[in-house]
Amino acid sequence: MACEWYAANTARVLSPQKLSCGNMLFFNKSNTLQYIPLGVVGIISPWNFPFTIPFSEVIMALMAGNGVVLKVATATTHVGRFIEECISAGGFPPGLFVHVVMNGSDVGPAMLKAGVDKLFFTGSVQVGKQLMAAAAETLTPVSLELGGNDPMIVLADASIERAVNCALWAGFQNAGQACASVERIYVHESIHDEFLAELAAKTRALRHGPDVNFNVDIGAVTTEAQLRTIKEHVEDAVSRGARIVAQSTPTGDVTSGNFYPATVLTGVTADMLVMREETFGPVLPVVPFSTEEEAIAMANDCRFALTSSVFSRNRTNAWRVATKLESGVVSINDHLYEHGMSEVPWGGWKNSGIGRTHGELGLKEMCHVRCINDDCLPSGFIHRNLWWFPQSRELYDTLLHAVSVAAPRGVTHAMANFFSLMKRAGVMLRPWRHHIPTREGKSKIL
Repeated sequence: MACEWYAANTARVLSPQKLSCGNMLFFNKSNTLQYIPLGVVGIISPWNFPFTIPFSEVIMALMAGNGVVLKVATATTHVGRFIEECISAGGFPPGLFVHVVMNGSDVGPAMLKAGVDKLFFTGSVQVGKQLMAAAAETLTPVSLELGGNDPMIVLADASIERAVNCALWAGFQNAGQACASVERIYVHESIHDEFLAELAAKTRALRHGPDVNFNVDIGAVTTEAQLRTIKEHVEDAVSRGARIVAQSTPTGDVTSGNFYPATVLTGVTADMLVMREETFGPVLPVVPFSTEEEAIAMANDCRFALTSSVFSRNRTNAWRVATKLESGVVSINDHLYEHGMSEVPWGGWKNSGIGRTHGELGLKEMCHVRCINDDCLPSGFIHRNLWWFPQSRELYDTLLHAVSVAAPRGVTHAMANFFSLMKRAGVMLRPWRHHIPTREGKSKIL
């Protein structure tokens, strides 16, 4: 579907764009934006969605006219080779797409040293900052998607059943290993207990363990290092007063893999790791709030700002809260689906990164922008602009009145300056005096 959207829309999105003139002094000017391929784009992708994240960026880069160097995560090199096969099957010229396999810590500096024209990175904040610092040496532009600690706000008038079901999906799918997973839930105090009870009951009904013919809901965490982070965050919360309300049910042998149960926490505070950092695991802390302002403040009190969501039966209420949330994407009565919408720009604020992928903005991130300015009238018709040399007091006064007409302080002010400007029409016509057309279509030289 992503390929279909880009195939259908890239030519339109990246076609030359005319800009209107907003200043009467430049009435004779036309402006055209052009989108020019960057050249060679470097893409470094993570292990949590090893196909969809890099493949969409590769397609955007190629459709915009660039060459691509791709490095997937070390743990998912087979997926990188599969992407290579897909691109090869598309009939692209040899060498336009290159998949490299090398150490993760070496690839960014190597791409920058080789002279890629832009670097797209999805991963940790720490590595993103290192790459940005390295890119600064050559002023190579970067686009960074660096994760999140995404909040869900459940207002008093929300559908509790839908909010709970969405929290289960958005918090626990892929074992919570998604940049846009729900990692903090704020529930209005009037429905908090009911919400928590239903969330706990449905969490206990989930199954985690090794999959045998779709007999589990939650699989393993991808790496041992990530499993350690999840355990550290939960242990930190419990040691400081939080309580585990519910966990999913183990199925099969969960001792021989990186399995962690879906976990619901309560009694958490804003200073705990699970609330401050990206856990990237199947953990949902639930916090009550009393007012919208309190919920918004708690949701925004985070160094990440990738996605967020608001649940309410009243669209006006939901929009009121949504417009005050600090995040690149806000969903109403839903969460964790936007990355699959090719037309929707993807990216965040704060430590969640800079730049956008997907949609029109994503395509334009793959391009240089060039603006071509031209005259509407034929070349040579006006021999010089009004403000060119030689300078004079008369010219200064004329320009001052022209600016006052273009940006007046009121109707009376505008009219007064307009009549003053008309008295100086001779000054304004000087650039034309050597080339004034007659009724016969010829030029009269003055």
